[in-house]
This record gives sequence, structure tokens and C-alpha cells, in this order.
Amino acid sequence: MTETNRLTEQSNGRGGKKNVQKNGYQNIKDYISDKIRSRQWPPGHLLPTETELATQFDCARATVNRALGELAEEQIIDRRRKAGSRVRDGRERKANLKILFPCREVEAMGMRHRYVSLSREVCALPTLLLGPDSTDGSQDCVQLAGIHYADEEPFQYEEAWIRKDLFPSLSIDDGRAVAPCLTLLQKNPFYHGSIRITVSKATQGEARYLGLRTGEPLLNKEYILTDGVGGTPVALMQLHYKPDYSIASAF
Repeated sequence: MTETNRLTEQSNGRGGKKNVQKNGYQNIKDYISDKIRSRQWPPGHLLPTETELATQFDCARATVNRALGELAEEQIIDRRRKAGSRVRDGRERKANLKILFPCREVEAMGMRHRYVSLSREVCALPTLLLGPDSTDGSQDCVQLAGIHYADEEPFQYEEAWIRKDLFPSLSIDDGRAVAPCLTLLQKNPFYHGSIRITVSKATQGEARYLGLRTGEPLLNKEYILTDGVGGTPVALMQLHYKPDYSIASAF
């Protein structure tokens, strides 16, 4: 018996099975969720098409689309164009990690932010900032290092590399010495990119800036910011945190 026939049988009440309620995207969503949680539809199972579900529940395809869309957002099913929807493998989940630049991160904790510049110099472009069409690192960038304070306590040590060709007004002699994130946001309030999280031992310099002992563990976040999705790399930011720093997310 096909999945469509099984749905029809249930909606007609044949075989002593429970009737399926019609209309309402929530009813459709609950029906699919129950099938998955009861393991009647195991991981990888192909769901009925939108048209089949719309016919079965006597509703518009937009209603079905909303139900499937929410299930996809909740990582219960995978939706692929022209390939249909399948039950996800629950052993793999995606977490939603909120990205906060240092100044905003401190303010979000209800603390006062202050940035102290340690160094600013011109250097060759790091390999990680080379675009797909670049062949060498002959282009210049501005390398910045500084400490972010939260209520006058060292919170984070930051090293940043910003492309000089994209920020021609950025100078090593700029007495204002604002935080790199503020310089970046003045040009573009919305960046894309990648994040890498690592753990390392504090060097002598990192330990001194953060009030730690050399060799104590650090949590590090590395951002590569791009101008648009898959666009030109704009900046590299390496953020170093004390051992008591933590990251929380939801999935």
C-alpha cells in the first residue's frame, strides 16, 4: 500500500484507524511529527509530497509548505528542491550560535566596554585573507592588537588584520585607536564569514594582557569576515578569552 493510500485510509476511518484531522498547518505538522517520533517514519524516510498532503488534509499547498517549513527549521526533516522531504538523522544537529562583536558582547553582559590599543602596523596580507583570485600576499593590511575591558577588568585580547585596500583611510597613526569591530561596522553593518573555535595555552604576552599565568588555557574564536556570502575576505579577527569564558547555544 502506498503512503498516499495509507493516508486516505486513515482519513476515511477504514481499518479502525484514527481519523486524520483536516485543515490547519499545525494538524499536518503534528501528524508528521507523530509518525517520526513513533518510528513509523525512520531516518531517511521520504515524506508524501506537498500535493499529496494538501489533497489528504483538504487544504492549500501553502498550508502544507508552512508545516514542512517549520519542521525543517526544527531540524526534524530535510527539504531539498525536486528531491522531496526526508526524515533527518537525529544524531546530527545544527546549533544556532549568536555572533557578537567584542564591544557588543561586553554590553550584552550589562558591563561597560573600553578598548585599549596595544599596537597598529602595516604588514603583508595573511594567507587567510587572500581572495580566490589572489596569487600572493603582496597586498598590505593593517594589523591591530588590543585589549577589551569589561568594567575595567581584562575581558578579551584581540588581534585583527584588516585589508588596507578596502579601508584606505585606516592609518597606524590614527590617535583615536578605536576597536577593530567599530572600524569594520562603520563601512558595512552586515558581514558574512566563518568562525573557528580552538583552545590553546596562553603565551607570555597573552597571559600578561589578560592577567593570567603563562600556559593557562585560553578559548579562542577566529573570524574571517567576507563582503557578502562567499565574497571577498575583508578582515581576520582572533579573539582570546580567559579560562572562565563559556559559549552557550540552542539546537
